[in-house]
Formats: sequence, C-alpha cells, structure tokens
Amino acid sequence: MTTPPDPPPAPRPAAAPQATSPQVAAGRAATEQARTERAREKEKTGRLKAVLDTIPLLATLTTVSVALFSSLQSQQQYRDTQASARFQSAVELLAGDDLTTRVGGVALLGQVAQTNSERRENAVRLLATFLRVHSPATDAGRAAAVTREPAAEEVRAVFSAMAYRGDVKEVDLGRISARGLQLADADLRGLILARSDLSGGSFGRGDLRGVSLQGATLRGVGFGQADLRGAVLTGADLRDADLRGARLAGTDLRGTTGLTSAQLAGATTDGTTRLPAGITVPVAGAQTAPTP
Repeated sequence: MTTPPDPPPAPRPAAAPQATSPQVAAGRAATEQARTERAREKEKTGRLKAVLDTIPLLATLTTVSVALFSSLQSQQQYRDTQASARFQSAVELLAGDDLTTRVGGVALLGQVAQTNSERRENAVRLLATFLRVHSPATDAGRAAAVTREPAAEEVRAVFSAMAYRGDVKEVDLGRISARGLQLADADLRGLILARSDLSGGSFGRGDLRGVSLQGATLRGVGFGQADLRGAVLTGADLRDADLRGARLAGTDLRGTTGLTSAQLAGATTDGTTRLPAGITVPVAGAQTAPTP
C-alpha cells in the first residue's frame, strides 16, 4: 500500500514592514542632539582647561620678561652713568697741567668713543679740538728742517683714539702740527688735515681716500703703497715725499709745490689724476733723472 506524499508546506506570509512612529523618530533625534551637545560641551571644557593650564605659564613668562627688561634697563642706565662719568673725568684730565694727565684724558675719551655710541661723536670732536689747541701748526714749524723725531706724545695719543671714531665724518684736524707721525696701515678716511704740518711722517699702506690735505706741509712724508684716490692735495708741499706705489687715481695734485715727475714713478695714476703744469707721469721702464 502506497503512502501518499506529504502535502507541501504552506508558504509563510511576508513580514510586514515595521512602521516607524513619529514618537520613535523624535526620540532618536533627541538622543542624537543630546550626544552632539555632550560632545560640544566636552570640547569646550577641554579648550577651557587648556587655556586655564596656560595661565600659570603665561604669568611666569610675563614675570620673567618684566624682570629681564628691568635688568636690561638697569644695565643700560649703569652703562650710561659710567660713560657720563668717564666723559666728565676725561674733560677734567684734558685740562691738566702735566703731559701724563692730558694723555690719560685722551685715552679715556678714546674708551668712551669705543664703548658708547651716543657719546662717540662728542668725544671724537673734543679730541680734535684738543689737538688743534695744544699742537697748532706754525710758520716756524713748517720752515724747520725735516727730522725723524717721533711725533709729540699727545699727537700720537689722539690719533690712536681716532681709531674708534666709527662712522663720525668730517673730523677737523686741520692746522695741527703732527710732524714725524708714524701711522702705517691706518684708516684716515673722514679726517680733514688741510693746512696741517705732517712733515717727516709716514702713512705707508694707509687708506686716505678722499682725505683733504689741501695746503698741508708734507715734506718727506712716506706715502708708499697708500691709497690716495680722490684725495685733495691742492697747494700741498710735497718736497721729497715718497709716492712709490701710491694709488693716485682721481687725486687732485694741482697747485702742489715741490712735486717732480720723478716722484710719480711707480705711482698708479689714471686720466682723472690732476697734475700741476709741467709735471708728467714717467713711462714705466723709462729712466728718470734723479731729483736734485
């Protein structure tokens, strides 16, 4: 006897889609909004904490900055006070009766010029005035024979102090007597030496570009390898001056006395070098008669 097959199972009805009620949607939105608010509050709290954490650091930095500024200000005031005291002391020493005292004043003014830029120009110009008063050029001095005696102590001290003049220009050292002054390799730019007596001195390898030597007495002065480009020597007395190797491009030599063509042998000139009438630059390698 054959058993009849089981009937196929009845198909399950499809699940009906669950409807989202307005209340559920509103609840979800409220939950999301609350989560967002909590995140914002947490972020704000973190920023506030970071700011509060920096306040002690800022306070410390402010305190340190104020202390540093006060310290620097105090140091500057101290330096100014010291410079003022040195300047006043130097002025008093310059008026001293003996040579040692005056030279000490010159050296002290040189220190002021070196260390205090605000008083540098006053110090430099005071030194120039001191030298014009204490070592003036005279007609008798200009006419005296050239010797190799060293320059006066005060003169040497002032020129040493002038090394600290910095960018002070147009320093008037005109009409001074500085006979026998030895200043090899010196930078004399910015100095005015017009009508000064520098006889017997030496400025070898010095930088005298643009320096005014107008009317100066330069008898027997050594200018070997010196840079005299653009210098003004009109009216200067150049008898027996050594110009070998001197750079004279653009130099005005018109009206000089005692200059010979032989003295220009070995000097460097160009078309802008202005020479006195009758003076020429010897051709390189040509034999030049010795100066009588």
